[in-house]
Amino acid sequence: VDRQSQFIQGYRVLYRQMSGLSSPGAWQTQDVKVPSERSMVLSALKKGIVYEIKVRPYFNEFQGMDSESRTARTTEE
Repeated sequence: VDRQSQFIQGYRVLYRQMSGLSSPGAWQTQDVKVPSERSMVLSALKKGIVYEIKVRPYFNEFQGMDSESRTARTTEE
């Protein structure tokens, strides 16, 4: 986050499985309800799988634009 806005209540982290399936999986979400948090742990990921991850700010029922997505592979262990 470049600049913290007073209109951001938190962030929604969206992630989906990209490998091991015939097509990308459905988006899953996990909320970060403290806007000043700089990290979080996605604990429900499978071993050795590629995931696509992006972040979306929100304020009440309004949602902002998604960040650029990134891909990452979980470790085998």
